[in-house]
Amino acid sequence: MLSFTYDYCDHYDYLFLLADYLHTPVKDNVLILPQAAGDGYIKVEKLSNGLQVLINECTLNQDCLFKRNTAPGDHYTLRFDESRNIRSLSVKLGDMVLEENTNIYSGAFLSNPVEKLEYLVNAATEDRCVNIYFTKHWFQEHFGVAENDHVWNALLPCDKATFNFEVLTIEYRELMEDIFALKKDQPLYLTALQNRVMMLLEKFLRNAYNRIVNPESVPLVAEVDVKKMIQVEAILANTIGEAPPPIPELARVATMSETKLKSLFKKIYGYSLYEYYQKNRMLKAKQLIAARKYSVKEVGSKLGFKNLSNFTIAFKKQFNKLPSEL
Repeated sequence: MLSFTYDYCDHYDYLFLLADYLHTPVKDNVLILPQAAGDGYIKVEKLSNGLQVLINECTLNQDCLFKRNTAPGDHYTLRFDESRNIRSLSVKLGDMVLEENTNIYSGAFLSNPVEKLEYLVNAATEDRCVNIYFTKHWFQEHFGVAENDHVWNALLPCDKATFNFEVLTIEYRELMEDIFALKKDQPLYLTALQNRVMMLLEKFLRNAYNRIVNPESVPLVAEVDVKKMIQVEAILANTIGEAPPPIPELARVATMSETKLKSLFKKIYGYSLYEYYQKNRMLKAKQLIAARKYSVKEVGSKLGFKNLSNFTIAFKKQFNKLPSEL
């Protein structure tokens, strides 16, 4: 098992501390995991507005335990994460313990380092994340927030731990996929990266702000049901080239009635089950076309469209442009 303990720090220091622990180099702020640890990469970019973003896509080849020591709480990380092939996942943040043994976990969460963090995950886990680092001063300066703003101080406290969670919606997924698709040699790479990162940050913070100001607008859903909806969403998000699973099958996965499933899913994700499936299907189409590896016809076929015109109509409905115009 890999066991890595570190003091809370910014993303650059974290990258080099991890590289030193793994006895592997960092080149152009990119760490390629050694085979013993996993397959994939971790990279850090500093944006022109001062934000730092850590991006990783990797598969672990060993069980891994990460331990983060505490620090003053005037800096924060906002992490958008999806992990697959999970057999066991344990997260301890202070007195809070999260235990997962489901195949897929996804979510976005904002935290600070006031409490000690331990993160244990099994070998073969596939992880993709976009992790944004910022300080309280950076936030106040760039969002024009006064020091004594009580709402933002409740959301971003310096003297106590904060942990705000959201499910990964289709809007978050689209921004994340844009980030994963960006290449350093592309024109305006850092500009495009900064744009998507700021959109992720703005959307999350706006939602969190609204939850504080308008608590009655927050759907009342039990934590166990949120976890079940995450599993259903993961099935829909990863169904490509075939019809979505029938609602009775999804209801069995969620261990609830079809009526409750349909109601809860729309309450949490904002779309019906089929609408969500179709939107994610078009998001996959956009990624495949942007990669320039397949023709429009081939992409439509990969996604299960037997008629090219039906694919074109569906694509234009979501993105307001034809696939050939991308």
